[in-house]
Amino acid sequence: MQKMEKNENKNAFSGFYGNLGVATKRAISSLFLLIALFILFTFLRPGVFLSTNNIQNLLQQIVTYAIIGCGLTFCLVCGGNDLSAGASMALSGIIVVSLLVRGWPMWLCIVLCLIMGILTGIMNGYSIEILGVIPFVATLGTQWVYRGLANGLVNGAPVYTVDIPGESASVVGSTQWLFYQLGGGRFPGGLPYSVIIMLVYALILGVLLAKTRIGRQIYACGSNLEAAKLSGINAVGTRMFAYCMSGFSAAICGILVASRMSSAQPMAGNGYEMEAIAAAVLGGIAINGGEGNILNTIIGALMMGMIRNGLNLIGVNSYWQQVIIGLILVIAVANQMRRHRKSGSNAPSPLQQIYNRFFTSQAKAG
Repeated sequence: MQKMEKNENKNAFSGFYGNLGVATKRAISSLFLLIALFILFTFLRPGVFLSTNNIQNLLQQIVTYAIIGCGLTFCLVCGGNDLSAGASMALSGIIVVSLLVRGWPMWLCIVLCLIMGILTGIMNGYSIEILGVIPFVATLGTQWVYRGLANGLVNGAPVYTVDIPGESASVVGSTQWLFYQLGGGRFPGGLPYSVIIMLVYALILGVLLAKTRIGRQIYACGSNLEAAKLSGINAVGTRMFAYCMSGFSAAICGILVASRMSSAQPMAGNGYEMEAIAAAVLGGIAINGGEGNILNTIIGALMMGMIRNGLNLIGVNSYWQQVIIGLILVIAVANQMRRHRKSGSNAPSPLQQIYNRFFTSQAKAG
């Protein structure tokens, strides 16, 4: 009797789990790894890792590459990539602060900055979809273009928000104060405003990717581009939209980082696109396109932030942190490709394997 009940439980779980999408299965697996990391660092540094200040700092640290990662998710899911996101972020920060220093209204500066982010996405999409340059080369080239523009506009020198005309940042309601609040302000409990901006933005993009027509078209293009074209999907427009979302996300990060740092640096965001890609892949985004969602990226960003934060707390040198994170990324991609070669998208996740082994052994014992 017990054996039959356990077999029924196993079949019920397998049926439920089997109906989940590949990205959801990967998100569940990544979530369990995230919990394991949480327990590990809590054990290694009790009382420090779980402190309120440390948790708030951890969340603050992941904002930038979580937001960039959300935009990059659109590119990765549709089978592309964007190596220019960090440079686009720097250019956006330079533009918004430079306009503020010239006395332009803050709302207009932010709108123009976001438009600039979309334009960088259009340039990327044009290079890839119209000129036919492969995404890696095209976005590597535009990375240099955007980084050069960021340096050229200010002759390589940072632009500081203290030069914004009017009252200083210490005066509540002044332009400097309002701009700082975007990236550096906190709620009474200490939670940064930027974390809420990240969560709201991730929710909006998650719905856009999962529940709208353009989202379904992005999945179709990433799964099989030729089949998507034959089915009547405007593949060029769809993929260009994905690159625009990446540029738009980079612009938001440029604003938040310039706000928090009270300055715009032409070399800001260097390597951020690689951090964002690593977060997306660790969270379960398929490196070859067609699979993944925003939840995967957010979980991956939390994993990246927790690894960095935990390694800092236990005193690991920053250079060795790069080695560790690089090895973790290689292992994650290798495991993803191995599972894809073995049985396509239907390979069981580590969670399902553990569950099946447990119930199989219990059923045999019974």
